[in-house]
Amino acid sequence: MDFTLPMVEKFVGIVLRTIKYSDNLMIADMYTQSHGRLSFLVPMSRSKRSKVRNVLFQPLSVISFSAPFKGVSSLVRLSEAQPYLMYSTLPYDVVKSAIALYLAEFLAAVLREEGDSESLFDYICCSLEFLDKAEEGYSNFHILFLLRLTRFLGISPNVEEACEGSYFDLMAGAIVHEQPLHGQFLSQADTMLFVKLLQMDLSSMHSMQLSRNARWEYLTLLHNYYRLHVPDFPEIKSIDVLRELFS
Repeated sequence: MDFTLPMVEKFVGIVLRTIKYSDNLMIADMYTQSHGRLSFLVPMSRSKRSKVRNVLFQPLSVISFSAPFKGVSSLVRLSEAQPYLMYSTLPYDVVKSAIALYLAEFLAAVLREEGDSESLFDYICCSLEFLDKAEEGYSNFHILFLLRLTRFLGISPNVEEACEGSYFDLMAGAIVHEQPLHGQFLSQADTMLFVKLLQMDLSSMHSMQLSRNARWEYLTLLHNYYRLHVPDFPEIKSIDVLRELFS
């Protein structure tokens, strides 16, 4: 029998959610740069002298930490943690923190262990840095974030053949030139707007002026698209917080 202790590794991870495990421990679901999605045991201590402070484990906090690594299915305890990405506005701005809470729940629902974790990790971190620094013009941020996230999950909409008079078939995830017989498709006008959204990046998203109703229609559409293409996609409860803030 092998009694060799696992090596302690250094990690950088994005906090997706925390769950109480016992009176003095919680489980933190993390998306790590090196190993994708992992879970760790975190001691629940409010002491400023503690090497693992609970305040670090807010949704979408990015931290560096040490822990013995036994594989993706093992639950191990963190030994120390510190901030990796320092936010200046995200935790304190009501709208931005609501967006972060929503995206954390969404990411917890769709991220799996497999996949290219480093490129996806970098995408999430760069997006969060952009949101943190943005002073205005970020009301479409969550929509664009979810659209671009599809590329990393292998479910990116195929709109290469888009043209006037075409439709976007949500079930096929692609442009079609005849109206589908089922009801899961976008109208011709909405298809062209959808294509424009897909062509945007974070720096140009402010140029797309969407009304409040249009923004919610597209967010509902995206939830439906993910539901069609991500197995066991759940109801995202924190969307109601966004609805209240942006109403």
